[in-house]
Amino acid sequence: MGGMTGVRGMHVAAAIITVALIAGCAASEPGDAPEPSASIPPSASPSVAPSATPDADEPDATAIPSPSPTATSGPAPSPSPTATSSPLAGIRLQIACDQLLTPQDVYDYNPNVGADPGYRVRAGSGPARAVELSGTACGWLNQTSTQTYSIGVARFDSANLQRVRSAAASAGGTTRGLGMDGYYRTEAGLGVVEAFTGPYWITAESAAFLEPADVAPLLDAIRRNLP
Repeated sequence: MGGMTGVRGMHVAAAIITVALIAGCAASEPGDAPEPSASIPPSASPSVAPSATPDADEPDATAIPSPSPTATSGPAPSPSPTATSSPLAGIRLQIACDQLLTPQDVYDYNPNVGADPGYRVRAGSGPARAVELSGTACGWLNQTSTQTYSIGVARFDSANLQRVRSAAASAGGTTRGLGMDGYYRTEAGLGVVEAFTGPYWITAESAAFLEPADVAPLLDAIRRNLP
């Protein structure tokens, strides 16, 4: 009897312990847990969205395509240089006035004519141009009438001589009566002559040259005296 009571007490105690364990387990079930107090979620810090990297297979929309080279049949031609005329140039000529026309030549032409001690070549005249082109110019004076004679000579290579010839032809005048290749004309009361012999250009002016025959003897003498 006493043993039975002891066994029963052990069963009761075991039952109590079992109930307590079950109750503890039930309290720990998720559904019975107390809800936590609400808290303010941390503010999301702004972040810069990464720029989209274009796919390697897709073309860049902002890229400017390089122009394709134009097919040509050969190299591009270079522009032709503009043709320009070189300045007219003479070949230096050194000859004294008394060699260009000797005193005898002058006397034979007219005994009243001699060297002009006050000779000054007239600006813009043919003889002045001859001096500019490395030639020479000389003057003579009629002691009786005071008429003056101005004669210039210049020497050129063939190309420049042709340019002088062309200019003389453009100025015009008669080609007769000079006894040599050239032109006679009148300008401002003066007889003007442009004549050619070999590489030389002879230019002369005087109020005494009323016609080509008046200058022809002087031209012939100059032609003989030129080197």
